[in-house]
Amino acid sequence: MAEAKLDYQKLVSGLPQGILGLGPQGEVRQMNAAAGRILGIAPDQASGRIFSELFADRLEQGEELFKTIASAQSKGTAISGLVIPLPGSDGEQNHVALTVSPLAGGESAVVLADVSRQEQMRRHHQKKHDQATSWALRLEQEKTRLEQMLKKHTRLRLLAALVIILVFAGAGFYVWTRTNLVSYVEHEVHGTTKAAAAGATVTVQPCLLNSSITLSGSIQPYETINLLSPFAGRILERHFDYGQKVNQGDLLLKLDISELELKLRDAEVAAIKAQDDYNKLKDWKHSPTVLQAQRALNKAENDLDVTQQKLKESEMLYKRGIIPLDEFRSLKEQVLNQTISLSTLKDQLRTAVEKGRRDNLRVARLQKENADAKLAKIRRHIKKGRIVAPVVGVAIKPTGDHASKKENATEVGYEVQKGQVLLALGNLERLSVLTHVGELNVAKLNKGQKVVITSYAFPDLVINGHIDTVSSQAIQSGSDSPPSFLVKVTTDDLTPAQQAKLRLGMSADLEVQVFVNPKALVVPIAAVHPCAKGGHAVTVVDESGACKDVGVKTGVTTMDKVEITKGLKPGDKVLVPAAPQGG
Repeated sequence: MAEAKLDYQKLVSGLPQGILGLGPQGEVRQMNAAAGRILGIAPDQASGRIFSELFADRLEQGEELFKTIASAQSKGTAISGLVIPLPGSDGEQNHVALTVSPLAGGESAVVLADVSRQEQMRRHHQKKHDQATSWALRLEQEKTRLEQMLKKHTRLRLLAALVIILVFAGAGFYVWTRTNLVSYVEHEVHGTTKAAAAGATVTVQPCLLNSSITLSGSIQPYETINLLSPFAGRILERHFDYGQKVNQGDLLLKLDISELELKLRDAEVAAIKAQDDYNKLKDWKHSPTVLQAQRALNKAENDLDVTQQKLKESEMLYKRGIIPLDEFRSLKEQVLNQTISLSTLKDQLRTAVEKGRRDNLRVARLQKENADAKLAKIRRHIKKGRIVAPVVGVAIKPTGDHASKKENATEVGYEVQKGQVLLALGNLERLSVLTHVGELNVAKLNKGQKVVITSYAFPDLVINGHIDTVSSQAIQSGSDSPPSFLVKVTTDDLTPAQQAKLRLGMSADLEVQVFVNPKALVVPIAAVHPCAKGGHAVTVVDESGACKDVGVKTGVTTMDKVEITKGLKPGDKVLVPAAPQGG
């Protein structure tokens, strides 16, 4: 059957991404329509021009950008994920993601993708984050200002209290001399009860207190698994496309195993022979070789005994003159020859027996084990000729050092080498989300903190995860932009239903729980005031209605509440002023 030929020119012209082919000097050799729309120039007008000239009057700091591209092109390295701003035809600023991949002969392939919407969403989230940070700073400044005012009011209160004490001391002395002391004490207790009633009281009880921060990022595979060629051979079948989702156990590639089948048959023959040799040596004393040598030796001994008996008889007959001397000498020579033959047969039997000694048996066993191991290895390689997906994932092209120099290295008919990366598989059984965190919030994040993942792209899903890594080195995207830190969030194991709705590259919103206390003691912010001895205090009302300032230690502060970590216990009643004190 004739194979269908793919028109790569039509395929490239129909892609939504902009594709440019650059020569060794950076000149534009090919350019599709999508690249023309992104750059605002017709493909035929761009042909032959230097790539940097297309941006010369539209991009600030363009010279530094193209020096970077030229340097990467000369070194044969790739540039990925570079986002540059470009003014659009409608006057608005667009953002384009630029990827440069080196090709053979010093040429390069440039891929342009319009990421204006993603950049707009990122800036929107960044603006929300900056607003939240600004509000947090303003609240902190307001809290500091109120604390300073409370300290100032405390000093005024102490001074006023001193004046009042002096006045009441004079009045008390006057009343003491004219009335009785009891009426004065009753007046003072009544005044204290009224002071307690001037504000509301709250009962301190344990409750849930938590605090979280919101981040945004993009979904990435949990891990990337490189699938290697188990042996050198030719690709017979291909059952995947890049970007396709595959299930665990799905057949991805099938390699030619005809040469391995030849080696398998040779290995089977060698294993059979090694097994036979081992079996012979295992019971060598009863082997045909030893038995044959033993029989030959026994026969020679019997023959020698008979000949020696004949020699004795011939010697007696010779001495009597019955037989001639030649006949007697002939028997003597025959005995000598049989004696030599007997000695030779004894050596042969000894040699045959020695062949089955322990060292030779061990050698035969090792040869048998080597033959069996070689046979098993070839059988495993034959099974590995079917490249299957080890996990649920998405097929992606290898990147970096693992990328093949051949564009279509996994096409049917191509020869691959042992250990060559055939394709990569992004693991979808779990996912990760990469995000950047500002320097104000990075100190609040730690490995293992729980994260809730949501997105407008999958509104009906709420995914749980945790922080996997927090970078210790800041990323500075520009001289005017604040530093940020890369954070990787890993999801829990995903169900098949969740896997079906998620796609790599989707945006995601992250809510990180930075603090949680299910039994926190909290009071309203208005109930906390500076302590005369330093620190903070609250006013506790006892059962009789009397008020007493108690020093406390504060923890996490929310918009309207403060955590009390020391100084109060469940059931205490705290006075909350009816209105904030004036200046």
